[in-house]
Amino acid sequence: MKSKPGAAMVEMADGYAVDRAITHLNNNFMFGQKLNVCVSKQPAIMPGQSYGLEDGSCSYKDFSESRNNRFSTPEQAAKNRIQHPSNVLHFFNAPLEVTEENFFEICDELGVKRPSSVKVFSGKSERSSSGLLEWESKSDALETLGFLNHYQMKNPRLTASTNLGLSLRPMSASAQEEASKASPEEAPGHSYESLRVTAAQKHVLHVQLNRPEKRNAMNKAFWREMVVCFNKIAEDSDCRVVVISGAGKMFTSGIDLMDMASDLLQPAGDDTARISWHLHSLITRYQETFSVIEKCPKPVIAAIHGGCIGGGVDLITACDIRYSTQDSFFQVKEVDIGLAADVGTLQRLPKVIGNQSLVNELAYTARKMMADEALESGLVSRLFPDKETMLDAAFTLAAEISSKSPVAVQSTKINLIYSRDHSVTESLNYMKSWNMSMLQTKDVMKSVQAAIEKKALKTITFSKL
Repeated sequence: MKSKPGAAMVEMADGYAVDRAITHLNNNFMFGQKLNVCVSKQPAIMPGQSYGLEDGSCSYKDFSESRNNRFSTPEQAAKNRIQHPSNVLHFFNAPLEVTEENFFEICDELGVKRPSSVKVFSGKSERSSSGLLEWESKSDALETLGFLNHYQMKNPRLTASTNLGLSLRPMSASAQEEASKASPEEAPGHSYESLRVTAAQKHVLHVQLNRPEKRNAMNKAFWREMVVCFNKIAEDSDCRVVVISGAGKMFTSGIDLMDMASDLLQPAGDDTARISWHLHSLITRYQETFSVIEKCPKPVIAAIHGGCIGGGVDLITACDIRYSTQDSFFQVKEVDIGLAADVGTLQRLPKVIGNQSLVNELAYTARKMMADEALESGLVSRLFPDKETMLDAAFTLAAEISSKSPVAVQSTKINLIYSRDHSVTESLNYMKSWNMSMLQTKDVMKSVQAAIEKKALKTITFSKL
């Protein structure tokens, strides 16, 4: 903009894209300058207002006809993945023989910092390769993204005059999945039959229900392993946020009746008293499977796609935040198999959506609640067009939460849950007792200092908790 040196205007496809761009880019640093991104009062960019820049190029650039533009139609725009800036970039459309040295040479040529590590995925394509580039800081990665994206690389497998337009973007859920396939190791101390736990990013664990061939049905191993898993996470000082999702085509089909039949239909005991005693103990253990999520002081984000049936509703109502895809549905299924839901839905769902009439309807009829109704009722806070977009958003949210003081975040969760189950007076008294010790943390001074210096909390290092 000629009238405001150092300022520019960008026109995007829709309000959602603008919102995500502002959320992700505002207050980040590039070349020692803090980016300030806001909504413009001008409804559109006018080509006639352009002028010549110092390098001889025009101040107005139209990308509508570029093959790299993905905003030319609503269908293309819906496929865009707007990621939270990170120090890891996902590259693709590079030559198959690309090496770490190639990237070092390009960075030296462009005058940007070299990546600290390079990982090339074993490509599915016979034409190009993809992988990950990591820098020491997010600012270094952002600066490189500005220079290196769409850089023309020669492809030795094609004619000498044929180049590939290298593409870069912050690491998305699909890249994380590809990376996990390339290095399929679980997070240390987490090896399970029904779950898969991986380190999605710094301070964030990804817990997957991992029986896709059985639609993630909850078998005996699941009910046992969830308790072990979340008890370990609660004690893991390096973990600050958890994202929980389902592998395969749906979140979960609920209880695995075939595997659980012996416990439910043929309970141990010689008489009514002993059978009842056994069932009481069994139900207590099953309730703990989901209560352990609520007891875990780390915020848990549920990312739901496809069906969330029966025990799945018990699970997600114990989580702190719920995102879902537009094709998801929710079903309190228990009355259809002759029992009342007994591991959390009837107790937590009324408090989650605040509509007892709707809860009664869902619980009495076992009808499906579709995604739009789930959003309207408050069961989920956001809807997404597909699983990948949803997971990207969930990990972005997790990264945002994990950047804040763990003392503050975990104290907030504990007091929110206490307040839900107690009166205002009792909750305020509990809060006083809690904060008379927690206010002595160094995190308060660090956060206040960051605010005074107008620094993002993401630049502050908080000690493990």
